[in-house]
Amino acid sequence: MSSDYNFQQWKKALQNLERTIFVDLDYQERKAHDKELCDAVLRISGVLGSYMSCYNDAFDCLQQNLQVQKTVYIQKIINAIVSRILELKEQLRKLDGSYYEYLCGGLTKHKLTPFDTELKCLPSKHIRPENIQRIISEAFQKARNKSEAEIPEENFEEAATEPKTDNWWDLPDDAKEITKPTGINITAIYEVEEKISEETLTRKKLLSLIQAHEKTRQITQRNILRHQRRILWEKELRGTLKPPARLEIRERGAKIIQKVMRKYFELKRIRIKNCKIEELLGMNVCRHIHHNSFQEKERQLYLERCKLINKFNEKWKNDYINKKYLFLKQRKDSISDDYRDFVRDWFKRWFDEIQFFHPIPKESQGGLVNIIKEELPTPSEWLELYKTYMEQKKAKKKTTAAELKYEKMEAKREEMLIRKEEIRKKKLEADLLKKIMKNPNMHPGYNFPASKKVIHLKETVEDYKTHWSDWDKLDILEVKQGFINEIDIQNIYCEANEEILLSIDEDIRREYQTLMTALKEDYKRNEEEMPENIKESAQRVKKKRKPKIVQEDVIFDKLSDLAVKGILVEYPTTEIEDFLGDYNFAGDKLKCDLKLVHPFGGETRSVWWERCREVIHGFRRILLVGPRGSGKTVLVHTMATINDATLYDLNLVEFQNKSRDEIKSFVAALLLCAHATQPSIIYIRHVNRLYSRKAPVAEETNFAGLRKLLVKRLIRKIHQTDKISLIGSCVVPWLTKSKQITKHFQNVVLMPPTLYSTTQLMLRNWVLSNRIVPPSLDIQSLARQLQGHSVGYLKRKLEAFITANRSIKIATSGLSPDEIYDYFLQSVDEPEDYDKYHKWYIEKTHWGNIEKKHIENQIEFKINVERWKEKMEKRKNKRLIK
Repeated sequence: MSSDYNFQQWKKALQNLERTIFVDLDYQERKAHDKELCDAVLRISGVLGSYMSCYNDAFDCLQQNLQVQKTVYIQKIINAIVSRILELKEQLRKLDGSYYEYLCGGLTKHKLTPFDTELKCLPSKHIRPENIQRIISEAFQKARNKSEAEIPEENFEEAATEPKTDNWWDLPDDAKEITKPTGINITAIYEVEEKISEETLTRKKLLSLIQAHEKTRQITQRNILRHQRRILWEKELRGTLKPPARLEIRERGAKIIQKVMRKYFELKRIRIKNCKIEELLGMNVCRHIHHNSFQEKERQLYLERCKLINKFNEKWKNDYINKKYLFLKQRKDSISDDYRDFVRDWFKRWFDEIQFFHPIPKESQGGLVNIIKEELPTPSEWLELYKTYMEQKKAKKKTTAAELKYEKMEAKREEMLIRKEEIRKKKLEADLLKKIMKNPNMHPGYNFPASKKVIHLKETVEDYKTHWSDWDKLDILEVKQGFINEIDIQNIYCEANEEILLSIDEDIRREYQTLMTALKEDYKRNEEEMPENIKESAQRVKKKRKPKIVQEDVIFDKLSDLAVKGILVEYPTTEIEDFLGDYNFAGDKLKCDLKLVHPFGGETRSVWWERCREVIHGFRRILLVGPRGSGKTVLVHTMATINDATLYDLNLVEFQNKSRDEIKSFVAALLLCAHATQPSIIYIRHVNRLYSRKAPVAEETNFAGLRKLLVKRLIRKIHQTDKISLIGSCVVPWLTKSKQITKHFQNVVLMPPTLYSTTQLMLRNWVLSNRIVPPSLDIQSLARQLQGHSVGYLKRKLEAFITANRSIKIATSGLSPDEIYDYFLQSVDEPEDYDKYHKWYIEKTHWGNIEKKHIENQIEFKINVERWKEKMEKRKNKRLIK
């Protein structure tokens, strides 16, 4: 889209954000109160949805922004919005007692829909080093080359000897020719069976389908023409064929058709012209006939936009460096002399007042900048601090080391007692609040929760307006794209001054040492005691964990080995919208009716966005629970695509018949590669086998030992700050040791059921992508019958349904929903029972227990309210009788 359009959109997004912040602060300042829990939940969900909508608008503007200097401020605003969104999510979960948010009811008050609030992209990504990215690409290329170069062993089988024929001379001449002995066929002996790769087989299959479609089209056209000719012949033979219209009527009809068609093509030309203009401006993509070409065009536009942004950014950086170089070349000497004079005057002032020099702060504490900004204490203030310091020092000399140690221990003990007392008070307050909340007569209601993040968000918006509101009013081209020179001049001046201060730092410190040496000699000559520097208690700096440096050759060998084995995989580009599923539009109402609610696809996508965001924030462990084909792998590919992460796909079948040492070496190599290629995702398929209550009878693998060697070792060796996510898929959770599996995989994500809307969407996409399928097919009734089957199962069966023979049959006799339904009935598979998964989630997981307990408490409170009302009604009746 054009820079002017994006500029206007950013203004609107900023206005919407300010409006949302105003509503949020208004709720907090006047302590918006709701008597009912449902009303309080609706209020919070409405504010949360508004912030989500603001995030989507701001992120779109950030992606389309061509003003390189404004990008930093927009990014800060987006990060502040994300902080507030996460805070509201936590507050809503605490209030509603559910890990999944059902926002539909609260969004209607803010004139929003769930699709306006769907979060798709992440605010920030971790950029992998170029050398590691190059190693990963080379490892994949090596694995491809190896798979292509592999030639299977040739199996030469002995040719079957022809059966011996007795009395061959009595046979006829034809038989003699057949049984006539022939020489050795060298070509037949050395003929090798051609091995066809999967790609070639797929290509041949597609070609056969194309041939079948073309043959079907020709047959269909021929049948239609034959049918039309037959109808005309029958009418002509019966004498019922209408005579042709008069010439005048035909001419008149032709003119009407000409006018209509001319007008139609005129409107079409105008539409195409406008569409092309918008396409050139970057505002729209002309929708072509093929959907794939539209997606490709959209992708090309995005790449061109990225190239343009990089071009402006590169130009701005070069211009910035040149201006800074010229500034330093012209004014470095004069500014450095001014700074030296200022520091020398500062030394002189200290010596004149107290005959001492304050030490120059270290670079980590500010360095010379603190002196220039006059952030250090004045000589008189320092003298008072020095007197206090000396008194404390004398007092410490009188006490022994044991006494000092005892005092520190007493101080720590008192601090611990104070903390314990605060915790005890908070616990008592929480227990009292629980009791009050259960009492209908004393129930305080629900206030809008206070926020710690909204003030930071407001300050971020104000900071943007301080720096950019005046520029935005000018409405010039440099504000919309490129960069503004005046802003660069201010930043260059600040950076250049800091560099100049760093350049004269050593000279100033040398002068300081010279002055201190001379000062010591003066005090020694005068036989006076020289003041000493005030020793500040050094704050203990937490040491950062140094990453283990591994040679690139070692990493390349390990990655190549994993890629050849199929552990390090190339995944398809998958967006979060590819995970199909609608929202549970009645979820909030069902929660108000005190019922357990099953999350649908929309709620799962919302939760998964949070999990995707956490990949670059440390080590996470996630368990995906659902039947086969329910979309677990789609979610994993989505996480990997959004974070540009490396994916290690583990199948437990590969560990069969492997020794303990082999598994240990494999896990060590996996950990080495995962640490080197962060962000990384380790995906363990069917992890429920490691936690089975009873091992299968025919299974030889020791799953308990494998669990210790694989899962426990991965959890123990991965640090909390590592950008690695460990994901396990579970198919039958009720047959596992639930306590252990939820301990190792703390975050449990439940797969949604395949409902009518999802099934209908899949069938519609299937009809649109297959030209042979008639568009008039009744997919509504078919979706009603097929709902409940997993998404993967439906896709697999629908793809297998279209064959060459069936294509010809559809062209000749059409297609009915009964045929498709009968095809599904031929399979033994039945619809999945998602209630079993939901029941396990409620009973065995942390958030499931919270939700169950919350519902029970609300039911108990509702019963207490009814009893209290009956009691009050009886009292009222007694008073009336008296």
